[in-house]
Amino acid sequence: MRIRERKKKRLSLLCCPLLAIVFYIAPVYAEDLPPPSVHPGNIKGFFEVDLSTQVVTRTVVEEISPGVNFEGDAESTRVLAKVATRPWRPVEFYLQAGTANLVIDEFNDYRGDYGLAYGGGVSLTVYEYPGPKKFQVITRADTLNFETKDHVLTVIQSQDVFAKETIRWREYTLEGIGLWRSQYWEPYIGARFSWLDSRDTIEDPRVGRLSLEEDSNLGLVAGTNLFFDPRENFALNIEATLIDQFSLKIGLKVWY
Repeated sequence: MRIRERKKKRLSLLCCPLLAIVFYIAPVYAEDLPPPSVHPGNIKGFFEVDLSTQVVTRTVVEEISPGVNFEGDAESTRVLAKVATRPWRPVEFYLQAGTANLVIDEFNDYRGDYGLAYGGGVSLTVYEYPGPKKFQVITRADTLNFETKDHVLTVIQSQDVFAKETIRWREYTLEGIGLWRSQYWEPYIGARFSWLDSRDTIEDPRVGRLSLEEDSNLGLVAGTNLFFDPRENFALNIEATLIDQFSLKIGLKVWY
């Protein structure tokens, strides 16, 4: 339990410099840049490509027998590429793919290797106040799936058993965020609802398949897009999530 709390505190401390970048360094940088020559957002391309890396930790719960649950901290490092398109102005569809691993020390030192991660989602702008310093309310819904495998030493019916373990991770997220604009700085903050519908399979007939779920659903998200060129075709994205999970994400966005 103490190890788990230390991990969460370390990741929480890492969020502090990120939030400093989002809410202090980024606006200072943006104010030093010349004002955009055109209205922001009108000259971006039809497609958007995001390349990102993310470190995530969240508490998961597994029902090992009826009425008996076991908790652990699931840690995952993800490298993803996302391709998005906006066929209509308020709606954006996207697909994402890459690789992800999974580590759960409390589950017999489970060390899941990197596997294919894939998913997709949709973003809807429900309100927009136009102008150089526009404000938007956006909802986002997405899913991410991946599978990892490891061989672990576990105790089954008082016997030590070395068995293959496979975790199928299915993650769903719904977010509502407010995004505003000041020159080349585009911060956002909002609430999120996330849940897991995952399966943990140990290849032993005495155990079989277990259900893996989230410990907490509600959380916060904060981030920023920082543009580096007058045409706004290239941006740095930094994002953190708190409470339901603790994560840091850094990525690059390109429009064409």
